This record gives sequence, structure tokens and C-alpha cells, in this order.
Amino acid sequence: MPTMKADLKKVLKGHSASVYCLFVDKISSRLFSGSSDQMVGSWNLEQLIPDSFSVKLDAPIFSIEKVDQLLFLGQGSGGVHIIDLLTKKEVRHLKYHSLPIFKILAHPIKPYLYFLGGDGNLSIVDSTDFSLRWSLPISDDKLRAVALDAKKEKLLIGSSDGFIRILETEYYNVLGEKMAHEGGVYDMAWLTAEKLLTVGRDGHIRVWNYTGDQLFESHSIPAHNFAIYSIDFSPSGKYFATGSRDKTIKIWNPDDLKKPLRISRQGPVGHTHSVNMVRWINDGLLVSAGDDRDLHFWTISDS
Repeated sequence: MPTMKADLKKVLKGHSASVYCLFVDKISSRLFSGSSDQMVGSWNLEQLIPDSFSVKLDAPIFSIEKVDQLLFLGQGSGGVHIIDLLTKKEVRHLKYHSLPIFKILAHPIKPYLYFLGGDGNLSIVDSTDFSLRWSLPISDDKLRAVALDAKKEKLLIGSSDGFIRILETEYYNVLGEKMAHEGGVYDMAWLTAEKLLTVGRDGHIRVWNYTGDQLFESHSIPAHNFAIYSIDFSPSGKYFATGSRDKTIKIWNPDDLKKPLRISRQGPVGHTHSVNMVRWINDGLLVSAGDDRDLHFWTISDS
């Protein structure tokens, strides 16, 4: 196996508090960031410089999704602000939850948006008129992670009670559930159509075989010293990255899960606080952000 290498390409500053979420918009070559400073920042990915667009809201931003030219911003107060990127004006403000919106996911085929709330409820919202189609109590604890299997029409929801629940997407009945991470499931990502990776408060990566309506654990990897908040695959699936409360990022080869590349604080390089999110821009460029307020861009390669 080739040895992986990470070089810090650039650090961008602009937020005055923790950065909770990132959204890579490949269509416009922009990165959007959401922070507890109540600001949404926009960054030019071709030049790695701040963009002229920014939004000031009235509560911390925990989640970002984009549909066409509309930006959906999930807040700590439970609201979702919808911003038209062409006019740079707010279109609507939705309030279907009483606690933070931790994730927003757009269905790639159906005109639906999924809002995951800190109140344990899942909202299914029509993306054409923003009406609430369903509001479903999924857990007594926060909903934190989501993965969609559009082909099988299944929705997988991870929550702070540690469970992953599998729902069908016609009436959104729960088909099954699996205890996954002690202390909570924080993020998940598809390795293949039949293999799911999840991370959580226990600091483990768990690999699941996904067949029918069920998850079967393949193996578990003690990956970080503290909670893992984020996992993301590079576009080709060559690498995946994890970001943790232990202030480190790890770069993994999916074919060899025993020897990740560890990026930690060394001199001026690395995060000084919790890493809350990692996102791939392309196979060779990763962005990370967290409680130290900065956006770090990393060049990843095989040495």
C-alpha cells in the first residue's frame, strides 16, 4: 500500500466562533460554512479566498444544504432560513422544530428535504413549496446523522441514543433499528451500496453490511481518543477522512483500515481544538473546520 501524505495548503480565517458545518458546492466552486457566531461564510474554492457573499442570522448555524440556487440553513433555534443565492435575499423562514437542526438532506430524485431535529423529530418538507409533509417522532434523543439509499428507497437515521433506525420512504415507517454507538451516532457515509460506515461518541468507526432492511456489523475500529463528529469520502472513494473532538483528522485508505494518516497539532500545523467537520473538495483536497474557528485546507497525496 502507498504511504499517504498531507500538506497544509492554506488556512482561512473569518469566523469569530466555532464552525459547525461545511457545504461544498461544486457547481459554483464555493464552500459555505456555518458557525456559532451566527454567520454563514462563503469561500472561493478556485482561489481559496473569501467570497463576497455572507449571511448574518439570529442563532448558530448547525447544518447547510443547497437545492438549485437555494441555500437551506439549519439553526440552533430550530428554524431553517432559505436564501436565494441569485438575489442574495431570504425566501422563507421555516420553523418546524423547537431544538437545533443538526442535518438537512435533499432527496436527489423526489422533491423532499429531510430535517433532523434535536427534539428527536424528523421533518419531511416539500422542496417546491416548503410545506411540511410529515413530522415524525423517531427518537427521544437528538437526531444527528442521516444516509439515504435512494435505490432501495430507505432512509437511515442515527441519533444520540446510539441507535440507527431504517425507514421506508413512502410512509416513513420504521422497519428496523440497530444499536450502533454508545453515547450517540454522529455521522455516517456509504462505502459501497451495501456497506455503511458510522462514527460516534465512542470514538469508533463501525463498518456495517447493509442487506434488505437490516444492518449487520462487520467490524469496529477504535479510531480516535474521543468522539468522532464527521466522516466523508473523497469523490472517487480513494480515501475517507474522519474529524474528532481529540483535535485530530485521520485519512483512511478503505482497503487498509489499519494504517491511517494522522494529522495533529505540530507547530503551526493542525487544529488546536475539536474538529467538527471534514469535507472533500476533490480527491486531493480536503477542508476541515472546528472549534478553533479556522478553515484548514489539506493537500492529500500518495508519497
